[in-house]
Amino acid sequence: MDTNLVMYCGLTLLVLYSLAERIAPVPRTSAIDGCQLGYVYDGDTVELKCPTGKRTARLVGFDTPETKEPGCAQEKALGDRATDRLRQIVKGAEITMRHEGHDKFGRELVRLSANGRDVGETLIKDGLAVAYRTGARINWCDRLNG
Repeated sequence: MDTNLVMYCGLTLLVLYSLAERIAPVPRTSAIDGCQLGYVYDGDTVELKCPTGKRTARLVGFDTPETKEPGCAQEKALGDRATDRLRQIVKGAEITMRHEGHDKFGRELVRLSANGRDVGETLIKDGLAVAYRTGARINWCDRLNG
């Protein structure tokens, strides 16, 4: 077979693939076991839609105020803002997820990025979250009222 013909065919396929990607791009969501990002429950907890069913994931690297059982009205208000902001960040974004284990409640621990940026860094920068690794969580009411 002619080497030039093989190179021509390969180059043609590459050009066609590039054009197809521009015209109808494939969704760019990296999967954890085939999972996709689902519902945003609050500022640091999301749903994963997986082939085997839905799972709850705790986002790692940051902590946001509680919205379900807040200690005070200010915590609830800031938690609602964090939830809304996370929804805004992920809407229409290129999402990547990295599994980092499970927490004591059995939830997946996931590092989540939107358009290449860690969502926790964004929420922290916006004043809606604090950095968190392990151990005791901060008292949001003391922080917000102090």
